[in-house]
Amino acid sequence: MWPGAAILVASGLTSFALDWRSVGRSFAGIGAIFSKRSGAGGADPMDEVECPGWWFPAGFVVLGPVVVVLMTLLFHIPWWAGVIAVPLAVVMGFIAARVTGETDVTPTKALGPVTQLLYGVITPGNLSGNIMSANVTGGIGLHAADLLTTLKTGWLLGAKPRVQFYAQLFGVLAGAAVVVPAFNILIPDPSVLGTDAWPAPSCMVWAGVSKAFAGGLGTLDPAARMAIVVGAALGIALVLLERFAPRPLRGYVPSPAGLGIAMVVPGSNAIAMFGGALIALLVNRARPEFGRRYVVPVASGLIAGESLMGVAIAMLIVSHVLGK
Repeated sequence: MWPGAAILVASGLTSFALDWRSVGRSFAGIGAIFSKRSGAGGADPMDEVECPGWWFPAGFVVLGPVVVVLMTLLFHIPWWAGVIAVPLAVVMGFIAARVTGETDVTPTKALGPVTQLLYGVITPGNLSGNIMSANVTGGIGLHAADLLTTLKTGWLLGAKPRVQFYAQLFGVLAGAAVVVPAFNILIPDPSVLGTDAWPAPSCMVWAGVSKAFAGGLGTLDPAARMAIVVGAALGIALVLLERFAPRPLRGYVPSPAGLGIAMVVPGSNAIAMFGGALIALLVNRARPEFGRRYVVPVASGLIAGESLMGVAIAMLIVSHVLGK
């Protein structure tokens, strides 16, 4: 896991640094809030369908302090750790979005432990702070990446991104109003999590990693630390090759996002993705028109069928029709 996670994070940060101009333009747009010009002369036509660039930094400035206050009051996280969590969430969001865009797999298993490791270093001994700070940072990034698939689907169906943004805001309010009370009704005592009644395997993984890193980086195995260094160096090198290698050679540079995600997902998933990509490549080369019409629908059906079958098997296990 650790070299794969290091490849994802290092390559994402390197790409982030190389794209500093586009990031700077987004933050520079915050000046539009205070501009007295009507905007009729220099308005960007894309603002009619896209969210204006200044919305992001404006939302960051307005909502960032609210997040920090809630983290401090509800979870007893040091205020300075909360202040670090908010901009770090933006960086993790960039990394997760880049990986999701290239592989269509959100790197939950990779970014979760990375953020927990970071907070284990800066807040040693604070177990609850480690869990919730990492949860905020990693959660924001992962949800940002997941929303990209929604935006892409809407765009393919003709929906305007700005309208989708409004719908997402209503979804946030509805989710907070429904999910939080429902959780409190179903699980009034959090101590049941991890028991036979509520196994919650993801919660147990997060708790285990936080306990391991509560003492800081020194608790990490030396081999894992070396793997992080090697993975980070490889991730940086691959991004630089993607950007600066001679054009005829760039097509042969492995995707750092693809390589990293293949190391952190189960082997069966990586093998299946490779097999599917190889079949799609051969079909598109042999019969381009057939591939254009049928590769995506067939692949979508395979993904949907596997997911539905997984749900069906889980229900059969719960109903004691099948054994675990």
